[in-house]
Amino acid sequence: MLAGLAAVGALPAAIVAAEFFSVVTLLESAVAIVPAVILGTAAIVLGRRGRAQVERTLGRTRGGGVARIGRIFGWSGLYLAATATIAVATYYILREFAA
Repeated sequence: MLAGLAAVGALPAAIVAAEFFSVVTLLESAVAIVPAVILGTAAIVLGRRGRAQVERTLGRTRGGGVARIGRIFGWSGLYLAATATIAVATYYILREFAA
């Protein structure tokens, strides 16, 4: 679940950093797309492993809900990363062809 939360929070954290600090521009904050993809994928994999472990023990171990929430956060992180990739690519293309 923590990897999923980090995946979802990576892009907004980079945008906030770009707004408050003059060192990073908004376009440079797109570097946070890569950690969001990696952490989102890790959250999905870990969520599947957790769910499989709960099923293997016939529900005697708890954590099925946490595994489900981790997978949801992982997919949300991947969706945010895909949206950010499309936005940055569109901006780049418009910037290049406008000149």
